[in-house]
Amino acid sequence: MNGAVRVEAEHRFALFWGGGLGDLLAIRPLLMALTERLEAPPYLFTTADHLEGLFEALGLEVQLHVLPTAPRDALAVFRRLGLRFDWIYLGPYVRLKTRLLAQVVGAERIWSRRHPEAGAFIGEQISADVRALGLVAPSQPYGGGAGLARAQVAVPRDYLVFHPGAKPRWETTRWPAERWRGLLQRILAASAAHVVLVGVEPERPMLESLLEGLDADARGRVQLAADWSLPQLVSAVEGSRGVVCHNSGVLHLAAALGKPTVALTGSSARYWRPPYPHVMNLTSGACGLACNQYRCPVPFYRARCIRELEVEAVMQAARGLLRL
Repeated sequence: MNGAVRVEAEHRFALFWGGGLGDLLAIRPLLMALTERLEAPPYLFTTADHLEGLFEALGLEVQLHVLPTAPRDALAVFRRLGLRFDWIYLGPYVRLKTRLLAQVVGAERIWSRRHPEAGAFIGEQISADVRALGLVAPSQPYGGGAGLARAQVAVPRDYLVFHPGAKPRWETTRWPAERWRGLLQRILAASAAHVVLVGVEPERPMLESLLEGLDADARGRVQLAADWSLPQLVSAVEGSRGVVCHNSGVLHLAAALGKPTVALTGSSARYWRPPYPHVMNLTSGACGLACNQYRCPVPFYRARCIRELEVEAVMQAARGLLRL
């Protein structure tokens, strides 16, 4: 595409995008800028079917369409809509399958660029896209905390948030439960802070297992929360001293709120690692591939990038960043 480009108010703008909390927070600055410019909300197409309420909680307005995973069925959705788009936005790190779908659907402009002047992190690339499209980028990472919905939640006065969960398929970004248990024991012994363990309902047994071996006093300083809404999670993260988590939606939420965050990164691609001073991205250092694969692709490594990350290394990071 040559020459100056600009999104105009009357344009019909579509985004082909993922549906995790981290994905939505990453694209939030563009959606915020489009809301300011467009006469009608942008269309967002995704295969994620768990997004009910998320856009409202993130202060965003979109025309959401959940696509079937089968390509032919997905194309049928577009045929039924009968729309011609001025823009289809794919982002800087697009899969081939998504790119092919965009070509078949068609638009006046299909946008997928990488900006060499910006950092590799997806948030910096998207901010560069916002400016290149003639829009106004928010000044804070992920659009900051303004516009995020909050809800009252009962938490201790001085606490850390731990998020030990990860999607089951992500073997290369999930720190072993025994390491989480060891870190929890170390932090409770080293400080007077409480710990709030957050997750989703299927993770409750895993969260409860982390309490094994704690004495009554330490156990009384741990709170489990596996049923919070996103607004409740926002309030809890915002009120905390800081966060320890995997590279997940909780990481990007904490980064958006400016909270000190120790991120157990594992194999996560470098473009998913927030490069901000209040975020420390940790791996074991035993593998530098940053392969972003569900399972370790290297024979006999068995995800050493996350598996060999020692409790002491995380504890040292927590001491400095979280003021333990």
